[in-house]
Amino acid sequence: MDVQTLRDTLLSGNPILVFDFEEREGETDMVYYAENFSWRYIRRLRRDAGGLICYVIGEPEAKSLLLEPLYKSLNRHPSYHWLVKKPSYGDFPAFSLWVNHVSTKTGISDFDRAKTISELHKVVEIAAKDPSRALSDFRSGFYAPGHVPVLVARSLSERRGHTELVASLATILGLKRSMVIAEMLGPKYSLTREAARRYAMSKGLPLVSGKEILEAKEIEA
Repeated sequence: MDVQTLRDTLLSGNPILVFDFEEREGETDMVYYAENFSWRYIRRLRRDAGGLICYVIGEPEAKSLLLEPLYKSLNRHPSYHWLVKKPSYGDFPAFSLWVNHVSTKTGISDFDRAKTISELHKVVEIAAKDPSRALSDFRSGFYAPGHVPVLVARSLSERRGHTELVASLATILGLKRSMVIAEMLGPKYSLTREAARRYAMSKGLPLVSGKEILEAKEIEA
């Protein structure tokens, strides 16, 4: 895994591709860094990836904003706790709130979703220095439900989904845990690993695996 190439690609406004594990979802996500996020990135995620476009933050940032995985909130709800079940790949989803920024119109356009993501990134940047201000800005600047799902990363020892992989990768690269991901889809099913590799080669984009991220995380530790 070429750390400098991954960092340079993300900071230049281009995506990277992240494959998780054959024994897990066996899927590849297209990944952007959320700094200076453009509506053009949403368009590419829609057209070239096709899966749900999500915003990823780390657990420390989520705690600053009083966010938790939605399954925990549902588990406490008297009417909805029965909906909480583990997917076939074995662990609870990372979904938290779905939000829009208050300045958006409907929230779903490429421009609106990019605006919401850009403002979320600003809040995450503030959270590192002033958690109380970040929480205040989050509460005043966003509303739910909206069109951007926020995913909260757990530790890689607890869960090894794309959420955790890209949050850990951000740390390895010296970036904020503020990432945007979407599954890459093929005809009928998720894009195969080989098809994702061909796409990456044709576009000149880095493709990194979950195994490589785990190995780099161990080296960093």
